[in-house]
Amino acid sequence: MRKIYTYQNVQNFIESDDEKLKDKFQNILAYISNEKNELREPYVRHISQNRFKGLYEIRLKASRTMARVVFSKQDENIILLYAFYKNDIKDTKRALGYALKLLNEARKK
Repeated sequence: MRKIYTYQNVQNFIESDDEKLKDKFQNILAYISNEKNELREPYVRHISQNRFKGLYEIRLKASRTMARVVFSKQDENIILLYAFYKNDIKDTKRALGYALKLLNEARKK
């Protein structure tokens, strides 16, 4: 089993959301925590841009709301870095930049 570590932002984001989204998030976490399951679509998307290589996003959709959780895989562990609502392509780029910043800070510690 993969261990899953969570930044406070992600925990607060999911706890403040509706029950449908929470349930989907819990199901996806159960799926990705099993190391036999690959990290691939439709639940997870690997970010292929060079600048953000090594980052993934959990893709959630419920009640016409799209949410994303950016994470990184370190060894066999998952670090959930940043969660946000997807309204525009710019939202994703900003979130990826912020998640990369958090990841770099975590690596320094």
